[in-house]
Amino acid sequence: METTRLEAEVYSAMINDAILMGLLPKGDKSIFHLQAPTVYPDYAILVYAPISDVPVLHGDNAENLHRVTIRIHIITVDGEYTEIYAAVRRIMADLGFTRLQTTPLMIDDRKMLVVDFKITIGR
Repeated sequence: METTRLEAEVYSAMINDAILMGLLPKGDKSIFHLQAPTVYPDYAILVYAPISDVPVLHGDNAENLHRVTIRIHIITVDGEYTEIYAAVRRIMADLGFTRLQTTPLMIDDRKMLVVDFKITIGR
């Protein structure tokens, strides 16, 4: 599976999850690919992006498996991301991802949780 297809599956799983959609003020309009808008009126929002795609197994001069890491930023004003994080974790686990790391950040008066998920898949 190519990374672009995997990204589409992540997005689809997020927008089709009623719990997550209920936690985001504008539902699917609160989810962005690669970059958040510079100005956005309603937080919390999610930003998802692939940060790596690394071959892990070769055979017969071909790549057989690769590990993809998807980073999800949960961006808030007040730091209330616990329920959103739980929903995102559940969704990603259902897709076969494993959480790699979690980092809380504060940038430009926005409190966020950055979570990396990895999966190993065949081509």
